Amino acid sequence: MFRSVLFVVASSLLAASCVEAFGLSAPLALRGKAPALAASARVRSSPRLVAPRWQVIFDSGSEWKPDHHQGNSGNVDVGDYFPDENGNVVDSTGFTSGAAATGGDANTKLSSMLSADKTEVRTVERLTYDKVEFKAHPWRIDGDFASGDPRFDLRMNSAMGEASTEIMIEPNSMTFEDFVAGFTPDSAPGWKVEPSSGTLQRRGGEPQFMEVKYTGSIADKGEKFGTLVVVLPNDNFSWTFKFRCIV
Repeated sequence: MFRSVLFVVASSLLAASCVEAFGLSAPLALRGKAPALAASARVRSSPRLVAPRWQVIFDSGSEWKPDHHQGNSGNVDVGDYFPDENGNVVDSTGFTSGAAATGGDANTKLSSMLSADKTEVRTVERLTYDKVEFKAHPWRIDGDFASGDPRFDLRMNSAMGEASTEIMIEPNSMTFEDFVAGFTPDSAPGWKVEPSSGTLQRRGGEPQFMEVKYTGSIADKGEKFGTLVVVLPNDNFSWTFKFRCIV
């Protein structure tokens, strides 16, 4: 009898444990009071989030045209002589000059524009610098007879009736630069330089050689001074050379 009572109690306790484990309703006599959860550990239910639905509209506004293109069937961005929406090409461009007026029909327009017989060759006209002032640099002298360099201290050749020498200028600009060369107003008459104008190569290119001559009268004895200035009009730069010729 005692064993039967123990078995019944044990069975009841086991059933109560299973009910608690699986969340099933159990007789009040077998359910213990659940301990209260701490405030920080309380489980709060959140509202269900529903992803928004997106709708993609293709070709939206594809039929829109600005007012000045209303009624036109061609491309609204380029000329209507390009292929239109039906694949047709307008034969005439409407131009009377320029590359578009070189002739040709709808099938030969491009080849006509690119043909060699439509090419026009023109001679490049060099800019002229008539108002360049040749002033010696106040302190930077690139060549001076006082240094004893024979290239700048000349002797008159009586047989030739002149004295000449050659100087070289190294290009110092990042681009091709026009140059103009001439003598200062206080130079003696008879000094000449060739070439007196041209274009320098870019930095690292071939140097520019110039021939400097004195062609004054042999009868006019003495020292003849000349100051040559080579100017880059578009680069705000110049070279200064001082010559002396003993006649």
